[in-house]
Amino acid sequence: MLLAEALAAGTPLRTVYYEPSGADSDAVRSARSSGVDVHEVQQGALAKVLDLAAPQAVVAIADIVEHPLSQVLAAALDQVRPVLALVELQDPGNAGTLVRVAEAAGCAGVVFTERCVDAHNPKTVRASAGALLRLPVVEGVIAAELLAASDAAGMPSWATVKGDGTSLDDAQLVGACLLLVGSEAHGLGDEVVAAATHRLTIPMDGAVESLNAAVAGSLVAFEAARQRRTCAGTAGEPRQNVDRVAASGDASTREERSE
Repeated sequence: MLLAEALAAGTPLRTVYYEPSGADSDAVRSARSSGVDVHEVQQGALAKVLDLAAPQAVVAIADIVEHPLSQVLAAALDQVRPVLALVELQDPGNAGTLVRVAEAAGCAGVVFTERCVDAHNPKTVRASAGALLRLPVVEGVIAAELLAASDAAGMPSWATVKGDGTSLDDAQLVGACLLLVGSEAHGLGDEVVAAATHRLTIPMDGAVESLNAAVAGSLVAFEAARQRRTCAGTAGEPRQNVDRVAASGDASTREERSE
């Protein structure tokens, strides 16, 4: 239950509403004992006010915890881990799934650019399975400003594209970097691709032209995690010197692109 995840994550809760079928929930009791304002409502009442096909018998209202972009980029550099950037994704299920993937793959955070679905859309929150409550998420960032900030921080950026980028098999994703996933309908825009340090392509067989955005982002994020594990030292700690070199992102390494 997401309420239990919120309590465990220390999310600031304002109010909890529950139907009689949720009265015996351990999370409801924990919320009440934590001093949260808890109210019982009639059975079926939540389905009338929530934008969900099958809402649970418990709902909570929480404050949104805001994370500055600079803070997330600094954490990525400090932890030597990537940041996953969602550029104009519209499907809440894809967005929530990718937040969940980002946590599972060890990303330092997730950035939602402007014109993305609301990160706190109920369907996004549910699809994240609690990851949205634990992982730093930044919303409403202009893509050009995100790329400029990552460049200034010395973080290379990888734009996922179809067909003409570095193969995922060969891309060096170790260390702090920005992984960009585009919208479901159009992928990344030309301006975003041109401003990124590198282009990245997932090799595919058959006649398939593209992958679902959540699948593509998952493959890239977990490949970065695999490379990080491969570069781990014998004690299980990242080899900081190797990772920080990979994360330096010198502008001289920017790929040439034909106009």
